[in-house]
Amino acid sequence: MLYADKAALANRARLRMLQIRERELNLYIANSRVIATKSTLLCGIAYSALLYVKMDYYQGAHWFTRHVYPVALVILLGFSLLALMNFSLIAMLGPGLALRGPDGSVAIALDAIAIEYRTASFFFAIAIVSVHAVVITYAFGKVARRTSAAVTISVILTMLSVYSLHLLYHHAMLIGERFRIDEVHTGAFTGPSDARPDSDSSQGARERRAD
Repeated sequence: MLYADKAALANRARLRMLQIRERELNLYIANSRVIATKSTLLCGIAYSALLYVKMDYYQGAHWFTRHVYPVALVILLGFSLLALMNFSLIAMLGPGLALRGPDGSVAIALDAIAIEYRTASFFFAIAIVSVHAVVITYAFGKVARRTSAAVTISVILTMLSVYSLHLLYHHAMLIGERFRIDEVHTGAFTGPSDARPDSDSSQGARERRAD
């Protein structure tokens, strides 16, 4: 009877631990879906901007724009697609592994999601920087006219893009510092004080063998 009570208690504790880790899983999945939507928007912007290279006035643009503008667009499109694919796969495959995998698959899925989430976030950050690179290369297209107004507009667009990039970096660091967590706590039980639920039952078994 005592052994059955201990087993039931361990099962309830294990179920509670899974419920805690489920919150982590839902947080990652919700964030992945949001950023995947934003990556889709960047992909659409990059694809629409590729139509600009077919225009007649693009052929008369500055050589810097004619050569670097398509490269910047391809970089933007590539990293946006990478971020979109990674976040979409996280949202699709992560819950599948946690739900249909063997015992302990929830912890395995969360560890894998955390790694891939950081990688996909890096791809998304590069895509945001690429947007500003596209704007700068587009601004230099007006320099070919060699008029004071065209040069002024190009300089203004370039300065605005650089300032916007600076603001993005500054506010990203500011928000990251404001919400910084010195020690990240997860639902995993790994420390000595976070003993696994079945530790009591295993200890009881050792005591019975000693007797």
